[in-house]
Amino acid sequence: MANKPSKNVEAKPDVTQAGDELTQLREILFGQTNRAFKADLASLESRINDNFATLNNQLEVQFNDIRKLIDNQVQDLSHRLEGANSSNSNVQNQLQATTDKLQSELEIAETSAKNDNDALEAHVVKELDSLERVFSKRHQELLERLQQVTSELSETKTDRKTLANLLSTMASNLATDQ
Repeated sequence: MANKPSKNVEAKPDVTQAGDELTQLREILFGQTNRAFKADLASLESRINDNFATLNNQLEVQFNDIRKLIDNQVQDLSHRLEGANSSNSNVQNQLQATTDKLQSELEIAETSAKNDNDALEAHVVKELDSLERVFSKRHQELLERLQQVTSELSETKTDRKTLANLLSTMASNLATDQ
């Protein structure tokens, strides 16, 4: 059994030695190309990283500019909105004041119209009473006159022509009184 481990130990140095030789062979064949490739890859990686950093900086600057622009526009819109609200509030206050004034004037006009209407009604009632008294007086006078004429006619006989003139005069007096 002691031989077996030594064979394994000897096999390992051969494998390691073969791997080293393979690495050396690779180095000889591809070493320069591999180093150039790695250098190109590192240079490319460095340029990409630089480009990414530049792009990141540019994007950050652009985002900051956009953020500032948006903030400025939001602030401007806020000021405009405050101005519009203030203007709207002023207009509403003016409209309310105008409405109150018109309401007050309407109440005054209604009161005045009611007073005028009451005064007119009282005047019309007074005039109607006055006219009624005048018509009653006239009516009474006409009745008395008619009674007088009737009694005159009863006492004296008049001819038909005089009677017709008398009745015509009375009719015309009645017509003008109305």
